[in-house]
Amino acid sequence: MERFYQMVEASNKRFPEGVQPFQMATRLLEECGEVAAEINHWESSGIKREKRGEPSKERLANELRQAITELFKIAVYYSVEEELEESIEQSLQISRSEGLI
Repeated sequence: MERFYQMVEASNKRFPEGVQPFQMATRLLEECGEVAAEINHWESSGIKREKRGEPSKERLANELRQAITELFKIAVYYSVEEELEESIEQSLQISRSEGLI
């Protein structure tokens, strides 16, 4: 998770004017739309393959990274990094106790 926080720090330094909550939420929605477009491409919906060729793991991974980074930016803005990590750990513990992992 530390690498995501480093990407947040770099992004905030690169774009210091874009760190307000609604700006981050808007970028998150934009990135989610781009993830959806990549999924559309992977699932051969519409004419994506005709226009863009075969799906790319690298493009999908890049769009996922950008969306995740925006989520982490929101976590940092509201200073909930510790709570986020605790929530993830609790979720994993529940999954372990249920024999899911």
